[in-house]
Amino acid sequence: MASDPTPSARSNYIDTGPENPDLQAEYDRLRGELTRLLAQPVKDFPRIDELVDQLELTQLAFKEQHGIKGNNPNE
Repeated sequence: MASDPTPSARSNYIDTGPENPDLQAEYDRLRGELTRLLAQPVKDFPRIDELVDQLELTQLAFKEQHGIKGNNPNE
């Protein structure tokens, strides 16, 4: 039996409580910060890696919140 490797938003990977009700806004904020860091002449790669990880968790939480599983939009 195959298991779903997608982390659950309720698994404490990302806070979806009252302090963070709008995952889209959080995703947009993280993307803005990532864009800003990538435009810098000297790259802060540890911070960039951290932001990419946070973006992934936010995207997975957003998808789960909207009932989307995997990468197939028809699911």
